[in-house]
Amino acid sequence: MRFIVVLIVFAALLMPAWADTAVFREVKGKVEYQTQGDEWLPAKVGVEVPVGTAISTGFKSTAAVEILGSVVFVKPLTRMVIDDLARNSTGTKTSLTLLAGKVKAEVKPSSATSETTFNVKSPTATASVRGTGFEFDGQNLLVNHGDVKLANRFNISRSVQGGEFSSAGRGASVSAPVPVKPADKQVITAGGGQEEVDAMFQETPATVGPAAPPPPPTIDLSTVIQTYGNQLILVNGVTSTSEVQKEVQQATQAVQAANSTTTVSVSVQ
Repeated sequence: MRFIVVLIVFAALLMPAWADTAVFREVKGKVEYQTQGDEWLPAKVGVEVPVGTAISTGFKSTAAVEILGSVVFVKPLTRMVIDDLARNSTGTKTSLTLLAGKVKAEVKPSSATSETTFNVKSPTATASVRGTGFEFDGQNLLVNHGDVKLANRFNISRSVQGGEFSSAGRGASVSAPVPVKPADKQVITAGGGQEEVDAMFQETPATVGPAAPPPPPTIDLSTVIQTYGNQLILVNGVTSTSEVQKEVQQATQAVQAANSTTTVSVSVQ
């Protein structure tokens, strides 16, 4: 009997975390997933997938995946792999590999009793998140709110704050963060529960009366790159100059003013 108790205690020490899964919360268009060694299957809302799963989106197709209290929005023509999911008494750990395309994420922040570790890596760079909202295409990073550490393959890194853009480029440097938009409001809070995640997928009820004004233009990663072109992207490791940063800030304000006659309010979708 004593021998059995010892074995149980020893096994518990070897298993500090319990297995967890990710779940599809939203699927639009052609979205497929593949668990290790299996065939590709069509994704459906409510399907749970384990560590090692690859997710692929087609043309004009997107998916939203809930992962340990955070949400990852998989953009069109993207392939992503879930490398690690772990939850234990001290917090959660999520590791994703972005093979192609782009993702946007709302990450649950750490609290006094639970630490959130959330990393997205690509062949070019790694985004290490500290409870934030961001958009990442494997090289270029736009932080909507919070703080993200962007590191290249040479382990050179910079801290990028809400409303800022940075790029790992093609050289040995990471560009100085450039302000390109106001920081957004935090969506998932450290003390919030499942209701905060569920609220992200609730449809807004239709209202009776005059049509609501159109929403303000969005400023997402694609918009930043298209608007400012190579001004913001590293080439051969050369970082942006202070003069370029000043021009970018002025251009951002001009774009926002031209697209809205009322108070500027941006949101990323």
